[in-house]
Amino acid sequence: MEHWNPYGWMLLAGGFLFGMVIGWFGLGGSFWMIGYGLMLAGLTILMTNLIRAVWRQISKRKAILSRLSF
Repeated sequence: MEHWNPYGWMLLAGGFLFGMVIGWFGLGGSFWMIGYGLMLAGLTILMTNLIRAVWRQISKRKAILSRLSF
């Protein structure tokens, strides 16, 4: 990918670390959902960035091939 998204990676790593801290201290309740939510948000951002990069690569290749065929 040409441009990696730092927000997605920060959310993913932050959610993981938050989950580790919650697990280390043994805090229960609904605190564990915060870590999973952060990781899900980070993965969503990274996956949409990946899909956009693949889509651009495919469209760029089609444009080059269409120019070469004429």
